Amino acid sequence: MRTLTLQRVRFTMGLPPLKRAIQEQAEKTKNFVSRSLVVGEVLSVADMATGVKCGIIYWLFGGAVRNLGSPAHVTKWLQPLQEQKYTGMFAMTERAHGSNVRGIQTEATFDLSAQEFVIDTPCENAEKMYIGNSMYGNYAAVFAQLILNGTSQGPHCFIVPIRDENGNLYPGVTAIDMMHKEGLHGVDNGILRFDKVRIPRENLLDKFGSVAPDGQYHSPIEDRGARFNAMLAALTPSRLAVTFQAMGSMKLGLTIAIRYSHRPAVILLNCSLASAGH
Repeated sequence: MRTLTLQRVRFTMGLPPLKRAIQEQAEKTKNFVSRSLVVGEVLSVADMATGVKCGIIYWLFGGAVRNLGSPAHVTKWLQPLQEQKYTGMFAMTERAHGSNVRGIQTEATFDLSAQEFVIDTPCENAEKMYIGNSMYGNYAAVFAQLILNGTSQGPHCFIVPIRDENGNLYPGVTAIDMMHKEGLHGVDNGILRFDKVRIPRENLLDKFGSVAPDGQYHSPIEDRGARFNAMLAALTPSRLAVTFQAMGSMKLGLTIAIRYSHRPAVILLNCSLASAGH
């Protein structure tokens, strides 16, 4: 089912309407959000697993790049995504953080001499959990505490390589299969751990906060709380896609339930008419 779902994702995202939707995402056109939400709903009516996978790869991972990255990030990451040269995942949820995104524990420590961030899972509670596409994806949009000189600047989003083009995990990355979900056997949720994985400084999605080569932090929003709120607000359209997928599934379920409940009544009515001689 997972292999079949991945094939369906590739086929679906190669269709002209879907390719146009992803292109609009990259170009930030006016109708992108509404079109994407409708596409997500329709896909989920056809096949929920395919809808979920497309949502993870294009609307969550792609949405993070689009809404949290610079124009250079959009050019670098969204075009290859559109051409299906790689797939992505969205890694925010941790074992212990619950709804407290501000309190995530994954660390991204800046190494000035190497001009790299070191992504690390410091404890079991910091493991990324329920990460969709974790058993197939090549890159992850990872939320971690940005640490400069021992001080955290709050959660930021980083592009972290997970697998090469042959499906082999990169050194320092561990992906654990959370096994099958009832009704969604085509979706691969997993646990991600990072053991001092190094990424280039440029892999920080820096729309709301950046680190200069000299290690200085810069942000267009000085207040740390306001910056965090703006970062999460930018992801709202992508998260709304989950609601629209649920709505598509609900419509399908209601249609089946109403038709099923109506059928015995029709049969009973026909039997009554027959017994009455009509």
